[in-house]
Amino acid sequence: MLLTGLGGLAAALAACSPKPMHVEEIDDVGYVPVDPEKALRLINAYRAENGVAPLALDGELTRIARVYAGHLAEAGRMTHELEPWGGLEKRLKDGGYAYETAGENLGEGYRTIEQTIAGWKKSPPHDRGLKDRDMTRMGIASAENPKKRGDVYWCLIFSRPRRDPTLGVASTGHRWGPEPTVRLWSLPIRTPFSGN
Repeated sequence: MLLTGLGGLAAALAACSPKPMHVEEIDDVGYVPVDPEKALRLINAYRAENGVAPLALDGELTRIARVYAGHLAEAGRMTHELEPWGGLEKRLKDGGYAYETAGENLGEGYRTIEQTIAGWKKSPPHDRGLKDRDMTRMGIASAENPKKRGDVYWCLIFSRPRRDPTLGVASTGHRWGPEPTVRLWSLPIRTPFSGN
């Protein structure tokens, strides 16, 4: 299985594209059912084992993750920057999602959420993403490559929204507000499951 993820690198939000891409689902992609509540329970149990506060599900992040998983499956490629949809920061902006910090874990080839999370735990960059103390929200989705049955792509997006209602206060920062950051895990990682 191939995983790409992010480590501790924080980058300032890049320049915006002049014409935003619409965030829409693809008709011919087989979206694989994933129970976001189950994924949340599994991830939060792991975070609790590691002394990290739980995440909350975010419908907007789930929608953005679903669209990107569909694009990855349609392209048959695993990357954090699939053109013309760009990287996570562009996809969040195009989806109208305001955030203080965000990151994502991607996976390919796993059939179940349990297998996918187990793979992320074994990959140090992905494991850091699962346990990132700065994140308060998540959205997750998966899709199957329409040309290759069983080739499933996973997208898990984490964030701390610009104004996070789970904290009960506006995010802190300098008086003009914090500069948004994205944690980028950019290197492909082959897990022991891949056979490659």
